[in-house]
Amino acid sequence: MPPRFDDAALARLRTIVARRPAVEIDAPEHRRACVLIPLIRDEGGRWSLIFSRRAENMASHSGQIAFPGGSVEAGESLEQAVIREAEEEVGIPRGVVELFGRADDLITNSGFLVAPFCGVVHERVEYVMQQSEVVEVFEVPIDALLAEGQPEVRLVAFRKRRYPAYFYRYGEYEIWGLTGRIVKSFLDLVWLSL
Repeated sequence: MPPRFDDAALARLRTIVARRPAVEIDAPEHRRACVLIPLIRDEGGRWSLIFSRRAENMASHSGQIAFPGGSVEAGESLEQAVIREAEEEVGIPRGVVELFGRADDLITNSGFLVAPFCGVVHERVEYVMQQSEVVEVFEVPIDALLAEGQPEVRLVAFRKRRYPAYFYRYGEYEIWGLTGRIVKSFLDLVWLSL
């Protein structure tokens, strides 16, 4: 079966994202961060997303699946920060990433205000992990995330309450939490491009 998310769908997604202004939250009490939603062609030519598994010793979101990203440094734009973080965390050279849009801001339970950016990684790269933050890098075909039954919605306990959360499964991986929220938001736009 041919891929559902192909080059034509990517072209339509670029148009959709360009025409749609991202919701930008003004919350100066939160620490500013950004993540890259990196699209790359896998070895078979299908479009995939790049994820990493965070180290177990991290102060927040330890051991979880994440997109490359992190805190914005003083004097740095969000776009500069997301490109820098992708290079520092997983070794994606800044010269091969083309940002093509921004998704809606999110606030995490750990106190971060996160701006997700969509970007195409134009060539295959050898991932170089920042050992103190990342223990693994892997790719998931976008079509696998669009499969029937994705995502599963479960209630997750946090601070004596239960909240619905999106869970995406791919092989041994379970993508949820903040990254699950970002994947869901991104795939809502992808569905419009199909």
